[in-house]
Amino acid sequence: MPVEITRNDTFTRKTDTSAYLKAMEDTVSEVSQKTMSECQSECPVRTGNLRDSHSVESDGMEATIRNSAEYWMYVVYGTSRMSANNYPQRAWNTIISQDMIGEIFKNKLKENGIDTE
Repeated sequence: MPVEITRNDTFTRKTDTSAYLKAMEDTVSEVSQKTMSECQSECPVRTGNLRDSHSVESDGMEATIRNSAEYWMYVVYGTSRMSANNYPQRAWNTIISQDMIGEIFKNKLKENGIDTE
C-alpha cells in the first residue's frame, strides 16, 4: 500500500535538503522497526522460533523485514494441510490504520530542526 506525503506550504522556506532526507530516512527506519515489532506480536507462537527469527535491515530510504525461520513461508502462505496465516500483512495494516507514518515523519522533521507548524 503506497504512502503519500504531500507538500505543505510551511515547508517551502529555504531549508537544507539534507535535513529532509535525514528525516525521511529516520522515518523509514523507525516505521520498519515498528512493523517488525508488530509482526512479532501478530505471528503464531508455538516454540517462539518464528517470532524470534525476525530482523530488519534499513538502508536509507529502503528497509527489509526478514525472517530466518526455514518454515516462515509455509505459515504465511499455507500448505495443502494448513491454512495461510498472513501475519505480516496484518502487521502492516495495523501500522497503516493507526496513521503512524505521518506522525513519525512529523516528529522526525522536528528532530532535524524543521518546523512543521
